[in-house]
Amino acid sequence: MIKIKQIDNVTHVSAAVTEFSDSIGYCEYKIPLSIEGVKAKPTKALLMGSKAHIAEEKHEQETVEFEPVTTDELIDETIDLEFPREDIYSRLIVPFEFGKQAVVVSLNGRIDKMKRVGGTLFIQDDKFVARPETYENKTTPFPGQLLQVLAYLSSTFSNVRNPTPEDILDMSHTEKKWQLRICDRKTREPYKTFSEVVDQFSMQFLHNSIEKFASIATGFAQPEHHNSKAKCNACNLKSSCEFRL
Repeated sequence: MIKIKQIDNVTHVSAAVTEFSDSIGYCEYKIPLSIEGVKAKPTKALLMGSKAHIAEEKHEQETVEFEPVTTDELIDETIDLEFPREDIYSRLIVPFEFGKQAVVVSLNGRIDKMKRVGGTLFIQDDKFVARPETYENKTTPFPGQLLQVLAYLSSTFSNVRNPTPEDILDMSHTEKKWQLRICDRKTREPYKTFSEVVDQFSMQFLHNSIEKFASIATGFAQPEHHNSKAKCNACNLKSSCEFRL
């Protein structure tokens, strides 16, 4: 649920990373619906995907033993590191100003996989889908999928959900790279992997998207319709949306 709070003349917008990426990447009308508290019934695809995520996490717990990461290892970018699945929480805070109104956006998430290899910080997100072959001819992921991993890479990291400054993992790196794996839901095997180094263009795309998200959430802008009946038919909020096609 997207939450709006007014604190000392500053409007605070808080949301999950997935709420931000889904609304901007799929349908902007999900923003006001989420603010109103509208909740969708979990779809079969979502439940099956969650089940696959849990199975993958359990498999790693049973087959891999991780050593605790020290502060010295975090700051030494020459040391390769890998964190357990679902062990890292992210928080991205971005300030804006619309007119004379100060707005602060806080996006919180939980990362599938984070590691550092050869000085490069990797964020991996797995999508477990029923028909991975539909991605065969795609050269890039869907916008919402890309926004999700970019938001993670721009965040601060911690092992706890509500960190204090002392809990932040300040991990040195030479560059950042995202990996988005499309996996078969039944076998959990990767079918296709999208991956790129973060550049100035992708960071601008992320910033513009968060600004748009903030402006719609605070009422400074109106949602734009995607004008796709297929998207409306597939949306899990269609029964509550007066703007559905």
